[in-house]
Amino acid sequence: MALSAVAAIATFVIHIAVAGAYGYQRDELYFISCARHLAWGYVDQPPLIAVIAKIALALFGDSLYAIRLLPAIAASATVVVTGRMVRRFGGGLVAQALAMIGIALAPFYLAVGNLLTMNAFEPLLWLGAAYLFIKAEASDRVAMWATLGVVSGLGLVNKYSMFFYLGSCLVAIALTPSRRALARPGFALAVAIAAVIVAPTLVWQAQNGWPQLAVLRDAAATKNVVVGPLGFYAQQMLMMNPLAAPIWIAGLVALFRAPRARAFRWYGIAFVLLSGLYLALGAKIYYLAPIYPVLFAAGAASLESQLARVRFATVAYPVLLLVFGFAIAPEAYPLLPLPTFVRYERVLDVRGIKMEKHPEGRVPQHFADMLGWTTLVAALARANDALPPSQRREAVILTHDYGQASAVDVLGAKVGLPRAISGHNNYYLYGTREASGRVVLAIGYDAATLGREFAAVERVGFYHDDYVLPDFNDLVIYKCTHPRQPIAAWWPQMRRYI
Repeated sequence: MALSAVAAIATFVIHIAVAGAYGYQRDELYFISCARHLAWGYVDQPPLIAVIAKIALALFGDSLYAIRLLPAIAASATVVVTGRMVRRFGGGLVAQALAMIGIALAPFYLAVGNLLTMNAFEPLLWLGAAYLFIKAEASDRVAMWATLGVVSGLGLVNKYSMFFYLGSCLVAIALTPSRRALARPGFALAVAIAAVIVAPTLVWQAQNGWPQLAVLRDAAATKNVVVGPLGFYAQQMLMMNPLAAPIWIAGLVALFRAPRARAFRWYGIAFVLLSGLYLALGAKIYYLAPIYPVLFAAGAASLESQLARVRFATVAYPVLLLVFGFAIAPEAYPLLPLPTFVRYERVLDVRGIKMEKHPEGRVPQHFADMLGWTTLVAALARANDALPPSQRREAVILTHDYGQASAVDVLGAKVGLPRAISGHNNYYLYGTREASGRVVLAIGYDAATLGREFAAVERVGFYHDDYVLPDFNDLVIYKCTHPRQPIAAWWPQMRRYI
């Protein structure tokens, strides 16, 4: 218990200490915007993250530390439950330390534990579902099955990838002796509870033409980088820390071969099924990342006795894992000031590991997405302030993507910017937001495109930031007036689900 408490506190400190670094991430701004428009569903995600954002804003405010508090707590809880899972596999203190250090300092978990996104809560929900099923199978208590249903349902309304995870687990369970649990009334209760929780968002998706499927289809076709099996599994090792690979690989082997892990063999099968499915679908490599805590737990328990045979190994390996974890941590989350990080990149540069097809800039995309928003808002504010008062009163800002639109709504409101409209994902459903369309400040579009809808298109500003990705940088700001037709007439053309 003491070890788990230390691990939880240390993990929380690791994340909250740098929570104010760099800036709001693109998706964080978007989810804050979604929190201001609560609904049963959204074009590109289920509703839970908007609810979590709403709670964070109401309780703590909208500072970076405030919105990243709950993700840091989720990261700590994931580490603690991983340690508890080690005990399920028969591991002792050394095994718990190995597993918890491995998860706490894995690059993927460092990256997501520091941001208000769906990915921050996904590992805890996946791990929680597995842990609760194992306990429910052993005890067959109604309360445990009910809790499993709640956690599974929350996972489904957090991110739709939970469907793939639960589906893989169910198939795997059906292939092992654990299948007997599927016939118990408690399991039916868990399924019913999860179904009730996720039903409203599925109804919303159906009523809106299943936009999530359009997002996935278009992203797979035009945005995501697809790698082959060798690259896929090699990058899994990089995401989980190469030095920690022996732990989770030992865990996978133990799940299939160790007598002590026979009751949990279904999880090893689920890993094989899910990783194969994601490979076949050309999914992003990090989609598999939430599945690893159980593998770390099983592997640490398996390695513990082997390490004890080698003098000092039970101390040396955890210490080495800790040191190397911190050594590569600056590539995962904002541990270093930007100028220092740029120098660090000369030694270790991960920009060659790509998940999207955007050209890389000075820093990796996951950092670039945290940068440039105040510069963008300042550029738009200068353009807006230069408008005559009569135009300023009815101006609206048209942006190319939800990141820009959310920055305008979340950060721009504090400097007097008008509301934003965009055809990108859920912003399309927000519509024109009662804009007259007679005065539009547009960013992310070329003059020729804007000229099809406006008789007067004038360059009034320019946006540049040294750290932003090239695809989102060096953008001209245009003032568009004298519309050729009402804004409602051309708004349907703006829809872009990706």
